[in-house]
Amino acid sequence: MLHEKTEHSVAKKVQDVLTPELSHDARGKLHEKDIDTTWFGVAREESELPLFRDYGRYANLITVAKEMRLDLPPSSTTSIDGTDTLYPSLVSFVGQTSAGKSTLIKLLIDLKMKEGDPSFPTPVTGAAGRDVSTSEDVHLYLDPDSSLSTQLRAPLLFADCEGLEGGERDPVGAILKKKHEKALKGESGTAGRRQPGLRHTSERELVWADTPKKRSREFAVAHLYPRLLYTFSDVIVFVLKNPRVIEGVLERLIDWAQAALEKSSNQPVLPHAIIALNASEYDIDQDLGDVDFATQSLLESMSRTVFHNATFKKYAQFWRERDRQIETVEHLLLSYYSSIRVVRIPTNGRPNLIQGQVEKLWEGIHWASKHARERKADLRMLLDADEFQPYLQVAFDHFAENLNTPFDFVQASFSHSPIPHDFGGNILKLAIQVMECWMDIAKGHTIFEEFSFLVASCIMLDAARNRYRGHPDEFFPNYLQHIENALENFCDRHWPCEFTSSKGRCVNVRSGHGAKGHQLKSGKLLADGEYQSSFTFQSYREEFQIQVYRILLALSKRVRTRAREGIPEEQAAAETHEDWVLPHFIEHAARGDAKAFISHTVCFACLFEPPEHALPCGHVLCTRCLKTSGKVSLSRFVEIARCPLERKESRFRTAWRVHLKPASCGVRVLTLDGGGIRGIVELETLKQIEKELGDGVSVQSFFDLIVGTSTGGIIALGLTARNWTVSTCAQNFEMLCRKAFTLRKGAGLPGIGWFVENYNHSRYETQPLQEALMAAFTDEQRLFGGEREARDAGSLDVKVAVTATTAAGNSVVLANYNRLSIEKLSYQFQRPEKPHAELKTWEAARATSAAPQHFKPLCHEASKQTLLDGGIYHNNPINIADQERKLIWPSHQDVEPDVVVSIGTAYCKYDKKRTVLDKWRKKRRGVISHGTYLKNIAADHVHSSLDSEKT
Repeated sequence: MLHEKTEHSVAKKVQDVLTPELSHDARGKLHEKDIDTTWFGVAREESELPLFRDYGRYANLITVAKEMRLDLPPSSTTSIDGTDTLYPSLVSFVGQTSAGKSTLIKLLIDLKMKEGDPSFPTPVTGAAGRDVSTSEDVHLYLDPDSSLSTQLRAPLLFADCEGLEGGERDPVGAILKKKHEKALKGESGTAGRRQPGLRHTSERELVWADTPKKRSREFAVAHLYPRLLYTFSDVIVFVLKNPRVIEGVLERLIDWAQAALEKSSNQPVLPHAIIALNASEYDIDQDLGDVDFATQSLLESMSRTVFHNATFKKYAQFWRERDRQIETVEHLLLSYYSSIRVVRIPTNGRPNLIQGQVEKLWEGIHWASKHARERKADLRMLLDADEFQPYLQVAFDHFAENLNTPFDFVQASFSHSPIPHDFGGNILKLAIQVMECWMDIAKGHTIFEEFSFLVASCIMLDAARNRYRGHPDEFFPNYLQHIENALENFCDRHWPCEFTSSKGRCVNVRSGHGAKGHQLKSGKLLADGEYQSSFTFQSYREEFQIQVYRILLALSKRVRTRAREGIPEEQAAAETHEDWVLPHFIEHAARGDAKAFISHTVCFACLFEPPEHALPCGHVLCTRCLKTSGKVSLSRFVEIARCPLERKESRFRTAWRVHLKPASCGVRVLTLDGGGIRGIVELETLKQIEKELGDGVSVQSFFDLIVGTSTGGIIALGLTARNWTVSTCAQNFEMLCRKAFTLRKGAGLPGIGWFVENYNHSRYETQPLQEALMAAFTDEQRLFGGEREARDAGSLDVKVAVTATTAAGNSVVLANYNRLSIEKLSYQFQRPEKPHAELKTWEAARATSAAPQHFKPLCHEASKQTLLDGGIYHNNPINIADQERKLIWPSHQDVEPDVVVSIGTAYCKYDKKRTVLDKWRKKRRGVISHGTYLKNIAADHVHSSLDSEKT
């Protein structure tokens, strides 16, 4: 036995992890706490399809990581671009049951903890001699070192996956969780599914689980979890415990990856792999403790087995059939992983050696995740913390529906990687839409030729609108960079590889091609090889510029001819654009499918402005195009008889009228604070204002912008989206309060009421609230856009916005209008590209009023967002309103508003920094801990509701 000098703290940490002295009850309590770290998993019930459940752990950890960084020195909390954006790396620990995955994660976290650091949850390690999985499902943990780093903005997230080959026996954590549920609820005498003790944020039926085998625990661990973890992980740590046959290690590593390899397409980077040989004997050759030596030694010793081992031979043949030469085991491994490293972790006995090897493991993880992020950044496929969540939700949806079709990163990016809202970004959106109409029919250059007329015409129209004088030679260069950006982005991230074989065409785009080579839509790998396309940015750049320029010259000549006839240049340009170019576009480039060209982020009639005015057909035009296509009366409203994006013969039954705000008028703003039932005070105040206005003037008609939070948001939406009178609003508000505040059964009982509330994560039933809001706001009306009814024509164009909070802790504004914002704001403005992803008005009301502890968050399926009460950060939305009015009316941004009315409740002096910092601390999802968390957040919410100064 070797003896060495060891720091007491290190020895204590290692001993507590490897040989913890825990009673059965103490271990049970740890498992109970560990329930809160569950990220996702499968719930199984007899005779019903299993349910895939997401427990919101990712969003919680990102919130914690962001809030912890508020304690760091100010100079170290922003990235190079001056933002506070985080770029997390997912590190997944997989391996057989009892291999020691949880032990390694606990060592990585505990040995990185410093005195004075906040507490970081860690897994429960398995009891000695047990061959049953310690925990079920996939748990997620935060690495302290990367989370508290003043240099990095890339927290490592450790995913602990349920053990492979664990059979159908319930893991220890699952057994204790079921006992805990029974103690709280009994054996579920209620009808329907038994409710879980750990509340999920979303759930999906596993549609493909139609046989006993597919419903089994082992099937999910072997087939479902690898698809998700292999797709999104930067690093895979494959843990094996003192393996006797090293070939078996590599077989399992390849088997696990093969299960997921063809289940994603356009994956930008393959994960890096680290083989952690756990519980290695400490008296082995010291050189094997060196990572490089251990890796090289293993790969060299196994090199030629690729020609002898049955598993290796099978997979080597798989790749050879796809034109990739496999001569060594290393070649084979690098077909599945970006790199391979081997780290030996010794058994108990030498704390210093254990600490040193664990540190090497952490360094290997850090190096691999850094390289993965850099590669993704080079490909412009790096996701920040907020973008990562909706991608995950899309993947959860995808693999719950179908386990065999691949998850496509490019398709997911359409909704969740916003394209810039400038001319170049808008050209790109047009190109993507045309490509979807022409897919498998035309080549890339044909697609760009088809809409080059529209691009040139939009430049001509913009030049006329902005009164750019002179020949096109003089102003065309101003647009060149936008044209180039659109073409380059399209070629790099959206145009699929043109390689084809008898099996089909490759679907991977240039930025997603390097990882796997040629791949079919089904996910099957087609062949090895580089991205192929005759349509590239370099080859088509000059041709596209010349094409657009020549059309621009012809259009400009036509406009000048009309101008010489006495027609104003802007009118001549607009008529040329609408009468000559747009019809050609609809008939040819759009292939007659005008409905396909509905966007909520770009006006497809001009490609320059954000769309603002929804027409009966569903298209949304900017104000300039609305005026161009309609008839302006008294500078106060526009009547438009047909949509310029529809066929010429398509006309509305009656002219559509849209009210406009006169350019010379100042801005009038109303804000309504949150405050629960005290919203009735706001309504009484509004009644008095309306009384003073007199002459039957409705209070909403007096304001240009109304912004509300929580109950103030519900009132704001009622006054604007539904055009209620204040009296009607008061009646509906009282009705909502009566129906919505329906206590959960047992919530009011002494003793158990607290458990019931925290078990369900809310005091009141959610369904009555939703039904009441749907009855009040209808289930059809969307907050923005959508086809309009005749009765909506001529309604007041009052802008309305409500505040909400994402599950990741970011403020978000939900609005019935559009506006441009180039700078990064302290909050998000939610505006999806397509109509189906828009919130309905009742959903916006539900989101802004989802007060923690009172009601569950809104899980919006279409946008993959989980939204909470806006009062968490902006109970008084005056700062939001001030920023928004400057963005909506930029010509007035340096002019004080004519009127600002802010209606709230009393003022309570309160430490705002503590409010922001503490409300998200220890955010967990168990019954006891969640109760403490919600009690704190509810206390903050009460303070917020009383604090009219909190903005």
